[in-house]
Amino acid sequence: MNMEEKEQIDVLIVCALKDEFQQVLQIKEGICGTGWVEKTLASGRLAADARFLGRDNIEISVRVTWASYMGREEASALVHSMLSESDFKCIAMTGICAGRRGKVSLGDVIFAERLWSYDSGKLIKEGDIEVFQGDMLQYRPDTEIVQRMQNLSVDLSAWPISRPKYPLENQENWVIQCLANQIKPFEHDEFDSKCADWQSVLARLLKKKLVTRELTLTDSGLEKANELNLWHPKGLPEPEPFKIHVAPIATGAAVVEDSGLFSRLSHSMRKVLGVDMEASALGALGNINRIPVLVVKAVSDFGDTFKDDQYRHFASQASAQCMLRFLRDNADMFTHHHKVESMNVSTDDLIGFLAEEYPDISDARALWKRAGGRNSDIASNSRPKDMWLNIWQKSINGAAVKPTDLLNIVTHDYPESDLIKSFLTQLSVNKKLY
Repeated sequence: MNMEEKEQIDVLIVCALKDEFQQVLQIKEGICGTGWVEKTLASGRLAADARFLGRDNIEISVRVTWASYMGREEASALVHSMLSESDFKCIAMTGICAGRRGKVSLGDVIFAERLWSYDSGKLIKEGDIEVFQGDMLQYRPDTEIVQRMQNLSVDLSAWPISRPKYPLENQENWVIQCLANQIKPFEHDEFDSKCADWQSVLARLLKKKLVTRELTLTDSGLEKANELNLWHPKGLPEPEPFKIHVAPIATGAAVVEDSGLFSRLSHSMRKVLGVDMEASALGALGNINRIPVLVVKAVSDFGDTFKDDQYRHFASQASAQCMLRFLRDNADMFTHHHKVESMNVSTDDLIGFLAEEYPDISDARALWKRAGGRNSDIASNSRPKDMWLNIWQKSINGAAVKPTDLLNIVTHDYPESDLIKSFLTQLSVNKKLY
């Protein structure tokens, strides 16, 4: 297929897992037209497309899909297949990763400013000892993109998923302090807020052999309590607030449960904050095809034995939110130049268009019903303009069919109408009007 025959899409977002893909589809802010449209591509792969309004009225198109399996090989094959079908200006990846304990908090987002495979290299023997010699072939975005990453800020209050208040580890520490003070945790006034995940916390404390089934501290538990009191004599600190980091992410072939991994990685890459199983493959593909690669991962665990699954969905959502916010804020860098020119379309222009294209009451009722309304909502009127003025007033005054619902259906019938596109853009830019 020749380049000119390919469909032009600005950004391809690849997820390693379906639940990460589904979190991307939760993003509605700034979305244009009909929203996310799920489809089956010519290759048979499932994907979803959407357009977003970016800064300076630049429209950015996005296609998102997910890999059937985790790992570099699957991610590489998937992106190669997608590139054979469409022309993308940017390859991106969202999802979860392991984070470096003490440097990041659960739920934090990492924008990758360097990518490499930490398990690529040579394994030799020195006597009876195996020694690994790594090859740190790095992939990194342009410095202008990194600067834009460093400038990003987001508003968590607008997200559909809230960040869990206390990680399981914080809840464990609270229970240990209660027991050290001869207080049964479930009798404490703050039990419901400080230890909302009691069963999971108790199971972890028992597995770590910090408490007994009689809810007394073991010797290891007493040692832990003394350590907590030493470092926090005035009480346990609150969890760190959500942060966005711009730092290296390393890629390896295996799911990590190794508390010493980041310590080893930091010997050769001191600022490394994340580990995943796919990102370096995308970096290599982007480098070969001269396409910028954006990897935005959120921390769901610390790469050790004790995972905290309550952060998984939030981390996937945080990654997707930050990626789409970044793309919208920086649409000038990642688009095929789809700037939406303002036509200063008036309501009179819109009513005139609707009256011309849907002049009969049967046409108007059919359109209204397709948008989610009922035929009985629309009163008969022999004058098309008066009829549509009444319909429009109904939509902006609290009817089940909102203005954007109605116009999104019109775009199905008239996808090339600049007037409808411009009016939808005005609604997106100034939502408080309707």
